Amino acid sequence: MSIATTDVLRRRRGRHKGQGTGWKIALGLGSSTVLAATILVLTLLVAGVAGVAGAYAAYSKDLPDPSQLEAHFTQTTNTEFFETTRIYDRTGQILLDEIIDPRGGDRLWVPLDQISPYVISATIAIEDRTFFQNQGIDPRGLLRAFIANLQGQAIQGGSSITQQVIKNTLIPAEERTQISYERKIKELILAIEVTRRYSKAQILEWYLNTNHYGNLAYGIEAAAQVYFGKHAADLTLAEAAMLAHIPQFPSMNPLDAPEQATERQHLVLDAMVREGYITPDQAVLAKYTTLNYQGVQQRFSQERIKAPHFAVYVRRQLEEMFGPDLVYGGGLRVYTTLDMDLQNKAEEIARNHVKELQDQNKNVTNACVVALKPDTGEILVMVGSLDYWNTQQRNGFLLQGAYNVCTGPRQPGSSFKPFTYVTAFAQGYTAATMVLDVPTTFTQEGRAPYSPVNYDNKFHGPQRLRQALARSYNIPAVQVMQWVGVDNVIRTAHKMGITTLTEEPGYYGLPLTLGGGEVKPLDMAYAFGVFANGGVMAGVPVPRERQKLGYRELDPVAILRVEDRNGNVLYEYKQPERRTVLTPQLAYLMNDILSDNNARAAAFGANSPLKLSRPAAAKTGTTNEFRDNWTIGYTPQLVTAVWVGNNDNAKMENVSGISGAAPIWHDFMEYALQGLPVQTWQQPDGMQRLEVCDISGLRPTKYCPKISELFINGTEPKASDNIYQPFLVNKQNGKLATIYTPPELVEERVYIVLPPEANEWLASLSPEERLKWPQPPTQTDDDYGPKLSDANTAIISPAPGSFVRGLV
Repeated sequence: MSIATTDVLRRRRGRHKGQGTGWKIALGLGSSTVLAATILVLTLLVAGVAGVAGAYAAYSKDLPDPSQLEAHFTQTTNTEFFETTRIYDRTGQILLDEIIDPRGGDRLWVPLDQISPYVISATIAIEDRTFFQNQGIDPRGLLRAFIANLQGQAIQGGSSITQQVIKNTLIPAEERTQISYERKIKELILAIEVTRRYSKAQILEWYLNTNHYGNLAYGIEAAAQVYFGKHAADLTLAEAAMLAHIPQFPSMNPLDAPEQATERQHLVLDAMVREGYITPDQAVLAKYTTLNYQGVQQRFSQERIKAPHFAVYVRRQLEEMFGPDLVYGGGLRVYTTLDMDLQNKAEEIARNHVKELQDQNKNVTNACVVALKPDTGEILVMVGSLDYWNTQQRNGFLLQGAYNVCTGPRQPGSSFKPFTYVTAFAQGYTAATMVLDVPTTFTQEGRAPYSPVNYDNKFHGPQRLRQALARSYNIPAVQVMQWVGVDNVIRTAHKMGITTLTEEPGYYGLPLTLGGGEVKPLDMAYAFGVFANGGVMAGVPVPRERQKLGYRELDPVAILRVEDRNGNVLYEYKQPERRTVLTPQLAYLMNDILSDNNARAAAFGANSPLKLSRPAAAKTGTTNEFRDNWTIGYTPQLVTAVWVGNNDNAKMENVSGISGAAPIWHDFMEYALQGLPVQTWQQPDGMQRLEVCDISGLRPTKYCPKISELFINGTEPKASDNIYQPFLVNKQNGKLATIYTPPELVEERVYIVLPPEANEWLASLSPEERLKWPQPPTQTDDDYGPKLSDANTAIISPAPGSFVRGLV
C-alpha cells in the first residue's frame, strides 16, 4: 500500500477510535450493544418476539460461506446471469433502450494502493463514515432507515460499505432485486462475519472495484478512464468527489445529469470537510474546478438506443422508484409515454431548421423540443439535443451531444411573461387595463434604476394588457411586475410547475419578467399545460423526498407501466392525479389572449409562425444578445416547448424566438395535430364580454371608439373613460374657446388626454405620428374679448378655459 493511502486509513482509524468513545457516552451503549439492538429490532419486525431464535436460525442456515468472497474476486470472469431491463415506447413495440448490467461493461481491477486517496476518503465520507469503526454495519444508518420506514416512507437501505459488497457478490441476483427486511437481515449477518474475517483495506478494495459508476463503467479504474481518461491513482479531489456519489444513482452522472451530478459532488465535498479529510478552502476550490470529460456517449451503440435523452430520463426515474439493483439486473419491462413517430418528426424538423440557420451564418448549433399531453401530463416527445452522439465541443461545452437541454436551466426571455400577467389578473387587473409603453425608469429599493427597452427599440404608447402581452412589449411587462410584486410572480410560477427560481427575498428584480431567471424547457411546457388544461395540472405525485412547500405537487408522466421478468406489474399509471392551480376563468382569459392572432399581429404580422391552421395559443421569448430563443404554445390536446441556441451561451446572429424556435414549433404542431379533431377552449361560467373604450379599457362614453373585451365577473370597469375628452375650440384658429368667442365659431372637438408620464413619448413623435394622438390646444382664444392693454388689471393665471382644482 502506498504511503498516501496508508495515511488515509491510519488517520481514519485514529479519528473514529475517539469518536467511538463519544458514541458510548452519548448513547449510554457500546457500539456492540447498538449493533445487537439493531439486528434484534429488524428480526422482531419480521418474525415477532416469540420467534427471534428461530428467525435467526432460518436466516443464517442457508447463507453462503463468506470465504466465497475471495473466490468471487479472484475469478477472471463472472458468469452470474443478469437479465437486462428494457425500455419501450408507448406502443410497446419499439425498444428505446436496453439497460445492460454494468458487469457487461468495462471492468478494470486495481489494488487499493493504486487508487487516489481522495477517492477513498470521498467514498467513506458519503457512503459509510463509520467504516473503520463499525463491525460491518452502520447502526445509526439502519435505525434511521427503520424509523423512516415506520413513518410510511419507502424501504430505505442504510447499508454500510461491507453490506454493499456482500449484496453485490454473495446475495443471489433474484434476492438482490427484492427490497425487503429479510434480505437486509441476511446482509447484516454476513457483514458481521466478513468484517471478522477480512481487513478493512481488503473490503474497501473489493468495494471500489465492484461499484457501477454509470455508462457501463464497472469499478473505479474503469470510471476514471471512461470519464476523465486517466488512471484511478491520478484522480484529483474534484474528480474523486464527482465519482464517489455515482454508485448510489448511476444515471446521475456528470454526462447524463450534469446539474444533479454537480449538486451531489458538492454534498460529497461538504461531507469530506465534516469528517476532517479536507479543509473548507480545499472544498471551495474543488467546487469551482472545471472538469473535462471524455466523450462517454460513444461507448453506446447508436443502433441500440433510440430517443437517448428520454431513455436516460426514464432510467433516472426508474432508479428513483426501484433502486439501481432492480433496474440494472432485474429484467424489468418498462413501457413509456414516448410517441416514436412524433419523436422522429420533431428531430427531423429541428435539425432541418437549424441547418437553414447555419447556412445563413446565424451561429446556431442546437435545439430542444419537448411535447406533452396537457390533460394527462404524459411526455410524448423529448429531443434533448440535435444529436446525442455528437462529441464536438466549443469553449468546454458540447455543441449538441448527451447534455439534455430539455431538463437543463436556460433563460426564458419573454416566454416568462405569462406568469406575470396571470398573477395580475388574479389580483383583479383585466385584459382591458391600460398600461403605458413609454420611456420609463423603474426604481426598487436596493437596486440601481432600471430603464428597459422593447425588442424593436420603439415605444408604442398606451396599451391594454391584452395587447401588451400578445405583442410581448417589455416596458408594460415590467410595469405589471411592479404592480403585482416579484415574489408573487415567483409563487405563481412555482405553483404552475417551475422547479427553479430561488425563493430568497429580493434575489430577483423586475427584470425577472423578461426572463432574468433560469427555467427548464420541460418545466415550461408542463406549466403552460396548466393554461391548456383549463387551470388544472395533471400528472403523477412528486416523490416525497423532492416535495417542497409552494412548488408543484405533480410531475410530468414518462412511465406507463413496469413489469418484472415474470410479467408481474410493479407499477402502472392508469389515470393522472389532478390539482387545480388556476381558476377556469383565469386559464381561459390567458388562452384567449395568447391565441389572439389579431392582438399580436401588430408585432409579429398576421401570418407569423405562431398562427396554425386551427386555434392555438403561443408565446415567444428572446434573451439579451440573442443567446436563447423560445416558443411555447399549445392547443387543448398538445403543448410543445422549443428552445434554439448554443449550449455554451454564445450569441446568435439576430435570431429571435419568432425566427429561431417558432418555425420548429409551427411545423411540429401542424404535423402532430393532423388528423385530430379541432378543439378549442370553452368559456366557463363567471365571465362576460363587455364594450369598453379602446385605449383606457374603461366604461364607454359617447366620445371614445369602442371594443369588446373579456372580463371575469366582478372585475369589469366601474369608472367611465377619461382619455377621450371634449373641448370647445374656435374652429378658425384652433384655440380654446372663451365666453367671448362668437357662438357661430365655437366647435366641440374630441382630443386624447394621456397621463403626464406619456408627455415625453408624445413629444418624441414625428408630426405624422402625432396626428394619431390629437392633443388639446394649450392656448385660449384671445382674438375676441377685452385685451390686456385695454385694462389696468387682468387675471392672467389661471388662463381662461384652464382646469383648476382646490383653492385658487
